[in-house]
Amino acid sequence: MSEIFISYRRADSAAVSGRLYADLQHAFGESAVFMDTSSIAPGAIWPRSIEEALARANVVLVVMGPQWIRVANEWGERLIDQEGDWVRREVETALAADKQVIPLLVSGARIPPPERLPASLRSLCDRQAVPLRDEFFEHDLKLVLTQVEARAKLVGRPTVDNWYPQPPPEVPDPMSEEKLAVALKAALRHWQVVESPLPQDVTRTRVELYREYRFKTFRDAIAFMNEVAPGCDIAIHHPRWENVWRHVRVFLTTWDIQHRISDRDVQLAKYFDSAYGEFPGADPPE
Repeated sequence: MSEIFISYRRADSAAVSGRLYADLQHAFGESAVFMDTSSIAPGAIWPRSIEEALARANVVLVVMGPQWIRVANEWGERLIDQEGDWVRREVETALAADKQVIPLLVSGARIPPPERLPASLRSLCDRQAVPLRDEFFEHDLKLVLTQVEARAKLVGRPTVDNWYPQPPPEVPDPMSEEKLAVALKAALRHWQVVESPLPQDVTRTRVELYREYRFKTFRDAIAFMNEVAPGCDIAIHHPRWENVWRHVRVFLTTWDIQHRISDRDVQLAKYFDSAYGEFPGADPPE
């Protein structure tokens, strides 16, 4: 049963909505979140699936980028003005049913003035919006998760503090300083070791491998993150990363050995480097 429904425009915010979907699944479980491209099975009746998911949802997240209100059809007519537009119908249904509707503003978007919306959607402007800023995504996301957890009344699911997945059964050993030094001079020559306080407990220190990748455009940066994400799932090892414009900063550590560097991190770093070397949108330094 999907308690959380994600409404978005593909032409406006597909990448960030996909990232949000994955983070919500991690926090609350796969069955708790609905997003059309990922939650509708092949052969299912699409309109019926949307309507049933909306009826089940306790919380509807409306992801709004700069083009959310401007996207038009081939005749230049705004989609939001068309009664058959599915994004409009999703939001109308949620508002009419008095669902908990939370607008999420991405890529610098702002809530549009009420007069720019169809009458049936104008109450959306009265809902408290939450910005998801590119440079502070993890921080802003935690606020979203806290609100969703309270409003969706999610019972028996992981709490928002459960940031880490179930690790593989084999517990690795921390890499020795000698072996790590050798790797940093050879295969990982573009990486460095950084230390910082652990956010959950500032009295503890996390040790991470760090590298910044540069791309030709912002969309190239997001596309790279989407390209390497499946490999992280296969490895059951995931980065801490952030996107700032056309840069992706990657931090790797093994949380189940007290946030120290292991061979898992070295192998994932090599995987990222290999993907970056073959990525058409990469913009490596001269």
